[in-house]
Amino acid sequence: MNCQWCPPTPSFSSSLLPVLLRSVSLTTISSFQMTRSRLLPTTHHVLTQDDDPLDLLYHRFNVAKATLQPGVPIPSTIDLRVLKDAHIPSHVLAVFDVPENEWEPSYRPILVPIRTDLYTRDFRTNIIPPSPPGTPYPIPYSCPTLRQANLVPHAPSIPLLFLFALGLESRSHLFCCRLLPSEVIGEFPAPPAMAQSMSELCSDSQLAQYITFNQGLWRNILSLCPRDTQFVELVQTAWNVTVEARRIRRRAAVDIHTQAPDY
Repeated sequence: MNCQWCPPTPSFSSSLLPVLLRSVSLTTISSFQMTRSRLLPTTHHVLTQDDDPLDLLYHRFNVAKATLQPGVPIPSTIDLRVLKDAHIPSHVLAVFDVPENEWEPSYRPILVPIRTDLYTRDFRTNIIPPSPPGTPYPIPYSCPTLRQANLVPHAPSIPLLFLFALGLESRSHLFCCRLLPSEVIGEFPAPPAMAQSMSELCSDSQLAQYITFNQGLWRNILSLCPRDTQFVELVQTAWNVTVEARRIRRRAAVDIHTQAPDY
């Protein structure tokens, strides 16, 4: 099923369209401090290979995607356009994996929507600071904010981590295909065969991309400690297979070098 957002038809109340969720708490999170969700709308999106997990996360929280311009300081609040008057985020996390004093002019953090109640239930590491006493829960038009600046090990994999660890998407073959080639998944549950297949199928650049993403996702899991053990085991298996595939590739390269004749 396509996960693209479809604008409401004329039968929907126009009052639910371009509403602003003002001053959502904008929090930047750290990796170095550092069940299933009950937020279940009527249908689950199905993640396809062409879908952006961050886009799906925004859709699940019924707000329009927000971005920061390169080189712009992280603000303490942000306005979000509400697409549906339903489940909305309490915070927007400014996620980055480069220290702020090392940002290049083109660098910008990823803005990730989240709900405090869901996060604290599904993760062990608390990264969201408490709101001051008397702070109302975010509603369309108004909500005070807080800000905290920190890092994560790997910013690009945070949306995928939240999407599945919070139970906003069902784990599926398509999720696994984000971590491993589909042909490799076909060898499950035999990790040695999976690693061998991956080492043979992937080019050097493809293998490097899988290594970077899977290592980053695994490091995020170690930092944030999601409570869903099956999800953690799934990602750990994918990372172990990736590491072994890299070892096989390196051993093969060494063997070719040592067997080459001397002239």
